[in-house]
Parts: sequence; structure tokens; C-alpha cells
Amino acid sequence: MAATVSRALDQLVTDLAAGGSPTDSDLALLSDLDRPAAAWLSSRWLEIPPAGRVELLTRATGLAEDNVELYFVELGKIGLGDPDPEVREQAVLGLWESEDPSVGSRLVDLLSTDPAPGVRAAAAANLRRFVEAAELGRLAGAQGERTIAALRNAVEDTIEPVEVRAAAVEALGPCAQPWVAGLIAAAYESDDRGMRISAVRAMGNSALERWVEYLADQLESGDDEFRLEATVAAGSLGSEDLVPQLGELLADEDFDVVFAAIESLGEIGGETAHELLQEFRPGAPPELTEAVDIALELAATGGLFRRFGEPDAI
Repeated sequence: MAATVSRALDQLVTDLAAGGSPTDSDLALLSDLDRPAAAWLSSRWLEIPPAGRVELLTRATGLAEDNVELYFVELGKIGLGDPDPEVREQAVLGLWESEDPSVGSRLVDLLSTDPAPGVRAAAAANLRRFVEAAELGRLAGAQGERTIAALRNAVEDTIEPVEVRAAAVEALGPCAQPWVAGLIAAAYESDDRGMRISAVRAMGNSALERWVEYLADQLESGDDEFRLEATVAAGSLGSEDLVPQLGELLADEDFDVVFAAIESLGEIGGETAHELLQEFRPGAPPELTEAVDIALELAATGGLFRRFGEPDAI
């Protein structure tokens, strides 16, 4: 053991097994584990109480979001096989940035067979980036097909809890297969609020202009949550047709909607978006000025969706 892991890591696991709570510095020891260290930790994983394993994965996820130098994928892989569903769910959530095909395969397995709905829903949600990878040719054809088939089965299985079906709809957004649009449209017309919200998110991730009118309707919704989701989705979709409405939302009463409108205008970019942000900048609340400046810079270079051959700047 001593030749495989550091004394500090051994002591950390011993402390966790005794019910201790790790510091951020302690957690950094679990970043970027090599194969021998991961195997060693896996052999001692269940010595840590379930609540401690949940805390460990939750805090590691938060640290990775704040510090790009920390990488807890191997830790998350260990958690995927945990007997406790809460631990498995948190492990899935902690793998939000991984495009490792082995992770994608494990997520498909969890979506298809895990007994806990929360785990299946989290797995479905995290499969979206693997759908994107398949569409971009970065994922082996067979695995991409298996991923999409599992998500389709989840959506069409009426016995599945709504949280699982909704997460699967959202994950299928980037898939260009013709039948996907039908699933998104059906979810949008659903009586269930969660399904409708997931449909709006899927529209944003689809890159299809066919959804512009749907998002335009929701940008004018009297429901704050739907208006916010549509604002975020508009930025993801990248259609300049939605820029005027996003400009109007800079005066929205909901702070989160205004913030999302700023970001979406920057992501879409173009002359009109840039002008709207410039007009908004002098009177922007202090807590939004940094976001506006970032969006202005992005919009000036054409946003995230600049096509080849278009000017690099306004």
C-alpha cells in the first residue's frame, strides 16, 4: 500500500472512515488519481460511512466547478458502483464534465438498469454531452447508437417517473434524428411542467431553427421559470431572430432573466446584440456590469456561433 499511495492519502481515508470531514486541501489529494491509487481507494471505499461518501463527492464536485485544475473523474467512477443510491446519484452528478467513453457506457447502464429513479434521471441528464459527442463524430458509432436508444427507451417508457423521462428528453436535444423533434414537441405539449421545461431546454440544445417560434412564445411567458428557461435556451440555440426579444428582457423584473438575457445576447452576438448591450451598459446595475462587459466582448467577435467567412468583429 505504501508504494501505491501517499501517507497523506492513507491518513485521509482513515480519518473519513472514522467519520471525519475533509478540508478542501484534503480533497485535492483525490484529484487526478492514477490507476493504482484509484484501485486502492476503491478497495477501502466502503469503510467510509454513506453520509461521508455523499459529502466527499458533493464537495469534490463543487471544488472542480471552481478550480479547473482539479479532476475527480476517477473518484466519481468509484462512486458509480456504490450500493447506496444517494452516493451513486452524487457520483453521476460529479461526472458532469467527463467525456470518457467508459463513463458514458456506465451512465447508459445506470439509466437502463439502476433501481433508483434519481440515479436514472441524473444518468440521463449527463448523457447529453455524449449525444453531442456522437453527433460531432467524437464517439464510436455503436456507443452513440446505444446511448441514443437508451434515452429514447426512457422517454417512451410511460412507467418511468416523469423526472427520468424529462431528463432523457433534454439529453436528446442535440440528436439530429428525425424522430427526436416529435418527442420534444410531445413533451412541450405535455400537461407535466417538468416535461415542458425539459422540452424548452432540448429546443435550445437542438441547433434547429424550427424551435425559434416556440422559444419566442416562452420569452413572453408570464411564468418566470419558463421565461428564464427560454432565455437560456435562446442563447444556446443561437438564432439572431430572438435577439430583439432578448433585448426587451434586459428590462425584465426578474434579475435571473436579465442576467440570462445578457449572457444569451453575448452568445448569439452580431451587430444588433452588441448595440443592445451597449445601450444597456450605462444604466446596468453594478452587480451586472461585469457580465455585460463579458457579453459585449463576446458579441463583438460574433458570439459563440460565428460562421466561417463572417467578420471577426463589429
